[in-house]
Amino acid sequence: MAQKPPSPVQLIGLGSAVVVLVVGCSVLGWFIDGRAHTSPVFVFVGLAVGIASACLYSYVQFRKFL
Repeated sequence: MAQKPPSPVQLIGLGSAVVVLVVGCSVLGWFIDGRAHTSPVFVFVGLAVGIASACLYSYVQFRKFL
């Protein structure tokens, strides 16, 4: 039985979630770096966590349509 393809609204929501995860984690890392004076360590950690969480979120969402 074939699944319905994702709607444009679902795809826009997925893209928005990916942007929020990556940018949000990077900004959080930037904030921590400013407080701890460890520039740019936590920016890179936040970026890595943001990318990993965005990939995981995308994978979980796309599994619904495969």
